[in-house]
Amino acid sequence: MPSTRTLLRYGAIAAIVIAIGGAYVLQQRASTPAGAVGGRAGVFDAVARAKVGERAPDFALEDAATGRLVRLSDYRGKTVVLNFWATWCVPCRSEMPDLQHAFEAHQAPGDLVVIGVDDKEPSGIVTGFTKDLGITFPILLDRTSDVRTHYGVVGLPGTFFIDREGVIRSQNFGPVGTLLAEGIAAASRR
Repeated sequence: MPSTRTLLRYGAIAAIVIAIGGAYVLQQRASTPAGAVGGRAGVFDAVARAKVGERAPDFALEDAATGRLVRLSDYRGKTVVLNFWATWCVPCRSEMPDLQHAFEAHQAPGDLVVIGVDDKEPSGIVTGFTKDLGITFPILLDRTSDVRTHYGVVGLPGTFFIDREGVIRSQNFGPVGTLLAEGIAAASRR
């Protein structure tokens, strides 16, 4: 049984983490103009959010490896696994090999693409991380979190399974784990 001193220490740490998180959320809300998503007016319709059964909102982000602008709609006609992540996120790091494996398993038939959307990190950190892990699927840079916010991803990771017509068939907030194959199957049936 932990000592009272140890419990108080953990309680103090938890209170600090909660306070910092709350301050961050308040700061983000205060810096977002009315009618804007992610702090930049006109990026997305503030009312619409990504929803299962509806068309996935299109976006254009820079590819971390090539620097070219990539749109989600570039992949229309393929099943898409859209994964929001960051290098500092432990669950994100642990699911990367599974996402890579799914990408490789479907690469020959070309029927599926995995797209990683990194949240607010410099391209050098992202490309170094993906190179170390041997990640070959496209990694896009969401430098302002506008796309992540519009998709309603509050914590990382968050994964959307999009069918060939661009409709979101399922989503998962948190590590995708064993739901990866299930999500791909659900999106591929359409």
